[in-house]
Amino acid sequence: MDIEQHFLKSLHNQQEPKTYTQVSQLFELNYQKILKLMLLLKQTPDDCIIKHNSKNDLHLIVEDRFAHTGVFTLTHKLKSDTGNINKPDIKFKIYFDAQLLEVISVCNQTTLNHAHPYLAQYSDMNIQ
Repeated sequence: MDIEQHFLKSLHNQQEPKTYTQVSQLFELNYQKILKLMLLLKQTPDDCIIKHNSKNDLHLIVEDRFAHTGVFTLTHKLKSDTGNINKPDIKFKIYFDAQLLEVISVCNQTTLNHAHPYLAQYSDMNIQ
């Protein structure tokens, strides 16, 4: 298990309240991960599609765009019998100047992992 996976697993299993430092570290990791996926995200002014020959295309939807921040949705548009479905539909806010990425929602759910055993005792900081 690498350091990143260990950090994420310990955050998930931690019963004590999360600290500002831990949440900031998570946002920094998120930022690094998105830049690996989309190196030119900061320069992307409009919606775009990442094409892949053998997999579903990845859609980046620009919701709001400013000089130092942006709100985006990253999703696959899957075909079903009832029409198109967007999955996983990850909405995030990125702070380019601070190099942080905050996940706002996944599949329109603002509270992630409803089955987490400590969810009832979580503050907003812990849910982040």
